[in-house]
Amino acid sequence: MRTVEHFANFAREHLREILHESGEVLYSAASTLRPGEVYLIGHNPGGDAKNRDLPKIGRSLDDLPNKKTNSYLQSWNGRAAGKAPLQRRVRWLLESLGLDPSKVAASNLIFPRSRDAAGSQFRKYSRLCWPVHEELLGVVQPALVIAYGNGGQSPYRFLLNQFGPDGEERCNSGHRPWLCRSFVVPGRFRVVGVPHMSRYDISAHSEVVEWIKNLSRPRRVS
Repeated sequence: MRTVEHFANFAREHLREILHESGEVLYSAASTLRPGEVYLIGHNPGGDAKNRDLPKIGRSLDDLPNKKTNSYLQSWNGRAAGKAPLQRRVRWLLESLGLDPSKVAASNLIFPRSRDAAGSQFRKYSRLCWPVHEELLGVVQPALVIAYGNGGQSPYRFLLNQFGPDGEERCNSGHRPWLCRSFVVPGRFRVVGVPHMSRYDISAHSEVVEWIKNLSRPRRVS
């Protein structure tokens, strides 16, 4: 797949100083590197960065052309495949939007792994990883970017600061005091931010899905 190999080479060159670190660039299969409706972006890969059984960033790029799996559909921490709370909620959200989770391009704003968001070195790595996301966005050309995590240092806030929109729309998440937020990047895509789904059970708030649908109904891609 020429597009996948081109992307992997671009990412490998841009991320050369962190290729040795534990982490992952793409959470979805290589087949999602094509025009699609949605780009899903989380904070960063979780887990113990010292665990040698977990992939390093360089290895994840080496293996990318043959990647047929989706991290949200695999086994995490010994649980049955796709059954961790975050996985279930991500799948529920995408399916509620009429999407097949296995076909949605998915990544994290920050590629290096950490046990929690507080240890992700947000300021340093968000800027380093962003050009790779711009490359991904150029390939996927989504109508909708869904960022989960919209608090202080989060994927949504980073995108908000990056694009500096004129206005922002908000919706009650159903879990006070958290809000869902959205803005438009003219001529490119709409960004929707929801609270981090490791803590926020979006499956209990179908009204949020209706809000997202009313904001922007993703185009269908055959």
